[in-house]
Amino acid sequence: MDRFRHIDTWLFDLDNTLYDASTGVFDQIIERMTLYVCNLLGVSREEANALRRGYWEKYGTTLYGLMQEHRIDPQDFLSFSHDVDISAVPQCETIKEKLGGLPGRKIIFTNSSRAFAERMTRHLGIDGHFESTFSIESADFVPKPNPETYRAIIEKFSFDPKRAAMFDDMQVNLKTAAEQGMTTVWIDCGEPGEGASGGALPSHIHHKTEKLADWLRETVPEHPVKRK
Repeated sequence: MDRFRHIDTWLFDLDNTLYDASTGVFDQIIERMTLYVCNLLGVSREEANALRRGYWEKYGTTLYGLMQEHRIDPQDFLSFSHDVDISAVPQCETIKEKLGGLPGRKIIFTNSSRAFAERMTRHLGIDGHFESTFSIESADFVPKPNPETYRAIIEKFSFDPKRAAMFDDMQVNLKTAAEQGMTTVWIDCGEPGEGASGGALPSHIHHKTEKLADWLRETVPEHPVKRK
C-alpha cells in the first residue's frame, strides 16, 4: 500500500472492472444496444452495430450519440440496454473482503445507469462498501472521458483529485483522470485497441492489473492498519 498511502478517495468503474469482462455481461449490453439501434432506425444488425460503434467512438457512449443525433429518451435506452441476465455472474470473495481494507471513501464512477450499478453491486455482495454511485444520470448523460464529468464528480463529493485513485478498463477514461491529478489503475482485460499486454504503458497509466481482484490481493494487507 506504500504507493497508495496518500489516497483517501477510491473511484471504481463498474463494467469489466468491479465484475470481470470474462463474465460476458458487457457483451450482452452491447447486443442490447445494437438491437435498440436496429429497432430505432430500422436498419440491419450489421448497420446498427457499425452505427453503435461510431457513436461510441465519436461521443464516448452510444447513448450520448443517439441523444445528440436522434433526440432519444435516455431512460428508455438505459432500461432497454441494461435488461440483461446477471444471474450467472459469480461473487468474488477477494473483492468482497479486500475492498474494506482500502482506507477512505469508495465511489462507483460509471457510464452505466444507476439502476444497473445498484443491481449488479447487490448481486456481487459489495454494495455496502460504496458511499455512493456517480452514474451516467449523475453526469447529466455526459460520459467519461469528458473532463466536464470528472469536474462534476470532484465537485459533488468534494475530494482532492491528487488524493484520489481511479480504476477503469478504458485507458482513455484514465487519461482524463490523470490530467485531473488522480492516480490511475488500468484493468487490462484485453480489449481491442487498449494496448497489448506487456507493452510500454502511456504516461497516464500509473499502475496496471488484469483483474481488480489481483490488484487487491497483491496490494491490500491481510490486516490493514487503520489510519488515525
